[in-house]
This record gives sequence, structure tokens and C-alpha cells, in this order.
Amino acid sequence: MADPIVFYWDFPSPYAYIGANEIEAVAAKHGRSVDWRPVSIGHLWKAIPDRTPFPKIKMDYMMHDWTRSAQLAGLPIVTTPDPFPTDAKLPRLLFYRLKAQDTAKAAAFAKAAFRQYWGEGKDIAKSEHLMGIVKALGFPESEIGAAAEDAAARQAVLDATAEAIALKAFGTPTFVVDGEMFWGSDRIDHLDKWLSRKA
Repeated sequence: MADPIVFYWDFPSPYAYIGANEIEAVAAKHGRSVDWRPVSIGHLWKAIPDRTPFPKIKMDYMMHDWTRSAQLAGLPIVTTPDPFPTDAKLPRLLFYRLKAQDTAKAAAFAKAAFRQYWGEGKDIAKSEHLMGIVKALGFPESEIGAAAEDAAARQAVLDATAEAIALKAFGTPTFVVDGEMFWGSDRIDHLDKWLSRKA
């Protein structure tokens, strides 16, 4: 089977929310799987040596753009969830804990958590907003507390973040397939065309 599309992402990214809901269809079209690897976007940004703050006019545009982009993708969107950005440490750890048990359910968890934060404005840093998702996927609520103390999950976040930094990724979503990197949910179409061209 062909190598998977590696998907680096984090929950505070609205474009990763969109990408998470679109990448699997493209992967399936080309006989690929998706290897979901959440990273700490804060640590990713800190590793960029020449980063500069967003000017307000750019942030104003981006807020309008991600709202419009989600609407065009048929996804519900809260323009600025409260808080924004949220501390996504717990859902990242929970993702990796679930991924160690069932990769498909972990991806389903990620999409549901994205929808809670970006689609409904619920703060996924709070465990009570994750309980319903975990239970709906057939896991006990105790997985949430266990994830907070899961050393392997913590290491997985660190490893994925280090990988993304080494690739010179500078934001999420970042997709890598066959050594080619694509940044942004708006580049999924390019990724699709690239794989079609290779075929």
C-alpha cells in the first residue's frame, strides 16, 4: 500500500478544522490513509527564528476568511471561540491515548472535538466538553483523566512537534506525502492534483 498522508494539526487552528474534514476523502481517492499527528502549534511557532506578530489588518482578514472558508466547506463555524486560542493540551493528549487503542476512533474524536470548539464554541480545554465525545465513541470517561497523566501521549505530542519543526512547517494544517509538503486547508486541492499527476 502507498505511504500515508501525514497530517500535522492542532485544535486552535480553524484551517486545521476544515482540513480535518476534507483530507480523508482525498486520501481515499488515491488509495492512501491519513496519519493524524497533532502538534503543539505554540511550540511550533516559537521554533520559527524570524517570526513576527500578525498585523491587525491581516488578523481581521483571516478571521473573515476562515469563517467564509468553513461556510464554503459546509461546516458550522464560530468566528472567535472563547477562549481563542484555547489550551489544547488535554485534547491532544487524549487524541494520542485513543490513537494507541483505535486509530479510526481517534480521528473521529479529533473531528468531533474540532466541531465542538470551532462549530459550537465550546472550550475543549475543559474535560466536561470532551466527556460526551469519549462516551459516544465507546470509551469510558476515565480515559480523559488517564490521558492527562499519559507519558506516552505526551511524548507523542513532543515527537510530532519536533518532526514538524524539522520539516520547516510553520503552521497547521501541514500535510506531507511522498516527501512533498502542503500547508493550509486550501492546498488540499493541490495535494489532490499532485497525487493525480503522479499516478
